[in-house]
Amino acid sequence: MSDEAAFDYAKRALPLMVRHGIRPVPHNYAIWYSYIAGTLPELNHEVDAIIAEAMDFSDDINSYLYTKYLAEGDNAVVKQTALDAHKLLAQVLSSVQEFSGKTKSYQTELGAQINDITKVEMESAELRTMAERILASTNTMRESGSALSKKLEESRKEIDQLKENLAKAQTESERDFLTGVYNRKALDRRMEECIAASRENDKPMCLLMIDIDHFKPFNDKFGHLIGDEVLKIVSKTLTNSVKGMDIVARYGGEEFSIILPETPLGGAMIVAESIRRAIATKELKRKDTGENYGQITVSIGVAGYRPKDDTIPTLIKRADDALYRSKNGGRNRVTQETLKADKAS
Repeated sequence: MSDEAAFDYAKRALPLMVRHGIRPVPHNYAIWYSYIAGTLPELNHEVDAIIAEAMDFSDDINSYLYTKYLAEGDNAVVKQTALDAHKLLAQVLSSVQEFSGKTKSYQTELGAQINDITKVEMESAELRTMAERILASTNTMRESGSALSKKLEESRKEIDQLKENLAKAQTESERDFLTGVYNRKALDRRMEECIAASRENDKPMCLLMIDIDHFKPFNDKFGHLIGDEVLKIVSKTLTNSVKGMDIVARYGGEEFSIILPETPLGGAMIVAESIRRAIATKELKRKDTGENYGQITVSIGVAGYRPKDDTIPTLIKRADDALYRSKNGGRNRVTQETLKADKAS
């Protein structure tokens, strides 16, 4: 395969991954690079079938595709690591150093770009392909300073585009497609980070579990499009009600979660009550007829992280238990984890 073809496949694979919300990790990238390359017709057929069924490309599905079609093969995409790519980029600098002062400014600029790339935690074949193309440019343009400069400038732009695509892919893979807040998998990763920071810095941390009241009957009565609007209104209100390091995520269905780092239980109760009041003021109306669909309310459960004996599941369970006490107590209210739960733990 030529360098041009490999680079073209790389550039086409990333946007597809972004479109389908796929995390840009090496195994996932290998699947979609192979899909674009068309080297495995059976893989392409199965991927096309999944797309036709409008199914989500979850990590489980991607793992299944990788195991079935690529795990046993000689997959150069996965075997190529970021370290190899960085070595090739170092060769680029070495080659550039052989030229006169006319290319010195490009050497400096390219070095800065390489430093930026090393900050991206990706093991991606695009980096190797890009580096090989830059190196080929430097080796074949020794006699023409202007032509070399043009090639290096083109490669610099490709580096910028690659970094932009990687950043976009990472962001897209963490967001809920409907509401724009973090998704469940991103919530789990962020919670691990916040728990580690809470332990290290001896700072409090709290979790809110939030559920939209009577959402299923509302959805059944008015339809999914109106239900989606409710989810968007609630997620926007949640986002506007927090600040700084606070993390809003869609936990699933009509349920949301908020991580409140460096926030004690009393402060978390204040935040939760503020959110409850803000959402209770919302009424959904049909724009063309003015029909009022009614008030939106939420029930909220609040729990604080316990460094000595808490895990992510136990923290979520206490917040969830408090949430269901809010639901059973009449809804549209905030409930704190109970003293009884404190003693039991």
